[in-house]
Amino acid sequence: MAATEDGFVVAGHTHEEGSSEQDAIAVRVDGEGTEQWRRTFNANPDTTDTMRAVSVDPEGRYVFAGWTSRFQDAWIARLTPDQSIDWAKRYGPGDHNRLHGIIPASEGGYVAVGETDDTDDNTVGWAVKLDDEATQVFSQQFKKRSDTATNPYDDYNVFYDVAETRNGFVAVGANAFDPATNDRRGWALEININGGKLWDKRIVSDTYTVLHSVTAGNLEYFAAGETATNGNGDGARGFATNLGIDGVTKWQNSYGSGSSEFSAFHLADEDGMVCVGSAADSAGGTTAGWSVKVGGAEVDAATPSPTPSPTPSPTASDDSTPTFTPTPTDEPGGTDATGGETATAAPTPTATQSGGSGTETPGGDGGSGATTTGGGGGGGGLSPAVVGVGAVIVALGSAGVLYNRFLGDDEDAAGSDGGAGGAPPDDTGGDDGSDGGGSGGDTAGGVETSEPDTEGTEQVQAAQTVVEGSGDDAGEAAGGDAAPDSVAETESDAGDGSESADAGDTDGESESADASDDESSE
Repeated sequence: MAATEDGFVVAGHTHEEGSSEQDAIAVRVDGEGTEQWRRTFNANPDTTDTMRAVSVDPEGRYVFAGWTSRFQDAWIARLTPDQSIDWAKRYGPGDHNRLHGIIPASEGGYVAVGETDDTDDNTVGWAVKLDDEATQVFSQQFKKRSDTATNPYDDYNVFYDVAETRNGFVAVGANAFDPATNDRRGWALEININGGKLWDKRIVSDTYTVLHSVTAGNLEYFAAGETATNGNGDGARGFATNLGIDGVTKWQNSYGSGSSEFSAFHLADEDGMVCVGSAADSAGGTTAGWSVKVGGAEVDAATPSPTPSPTPSPTASDDSTPTFTPTPTDEPGGTDATGGETATAAPTPTATQSGGSGTETPGGDGGSGATTTGGGGGGGGLSPAVVGVGAVIVALGSAGVLYNRFLGDDEDAAGSDGGAGGAPPDDTGGDDGSDGGGSGGDTAGGVETSEPDTEGTEQVQAAQTVVEGSGDDAGEAAGGDAAPDSVAETESDAGDGSESADAGDTDGESESADASDDESSE
């Protein structure tokens, strides 16, 4: 989904019931969710097509990225504001090509990221830049260096999202030594405007860690995804992290319990992350929509009202029966008309939630039987079965949960608590350096230098050298690299043989053919 001036555009795919053929679809809605138009389109008749990313460029045009079953190619299309197709082209340096993220570049054109395969039939991270007319400017492939001599590079590498930085572009995703294993390690990599690598880092929390979304802040980057015991979703939690301009981890936390994940986030004011995803009691269970805000400005809470204290009843000093005198009042209901005790008006609702025999206080220590979300970046919050569906749980602190909102109805509240109980934060200072995949941490006090494949500017060169002090290895312990040269880069330039052949095939796709396909599809 991408925001427009007065609404949103949503991308995906659609197909007729019982049909194996599938078309890409774009839907435009206003700020209230009312549909304004929809458009289906395909790469070719009788193909299975999907779009997995959409962005809006400065001219108001919609650019989509995904893939098609035609030659297993990646596919990018651009629609004008009136839904006509500017161009739609296929790209494929390998035999299996997919694009998961795309953004417009500030200097013009677009950058998309995803995955392809190399000559060894391994999955490699892929970044491609196009000019305004969809001609490739560069096409680069990346794989992470492993620490095994018999297999020096990870066999599985993929990018899911990309954001623009002051030096180029940062992509996030995951890699694994062997794609058949049930583990993943989060991965972030920055390239310059020519596609040359500046740095890359592993970001690891649990055995299975994947980064789905990234946004550039002020000389820093934020990313979100999921971390779990394994790829089946057991013990999965939403995961968020903050990286410095050189990729060093500033903080990382996990949120929720059961089986929870963040699929995307928006960077709000003061660097607060509004993360969205899904949550369930257990892997494979019924899921509910889930949103958590971490970091940034504190959420305004209602001013606590004092707990009303009833007026004590008089106690008789002898065997006589006490007599009660009604107290006149201008407010209706101010006096118990039947006698017994003076009634007090109902208190103003406060942000304090009652749970069990205790009381949850925002940012407090909690009480007996209550779950407290700490201000230091703790777990995901309470079950809606405890506080009620749609409850907002408030806490304070940098990178701590500021609110935890569950979306669902009363009937399935018990089966979709999202973040019940909460998980402790992943303390970057207390990690043992294990990344679940055999990689070690960076050496404290060392100097890491990553040389780009193409010559960059003075600013780019300055960003390539990272000097780490003694305080840095706590932050890197959870997500450090095996060695200073921990990334190998395999280039697939637009000018090589495979690309030129593909470009020729791609260019053979005429715009008129696409347009006719689209109209017939509609």
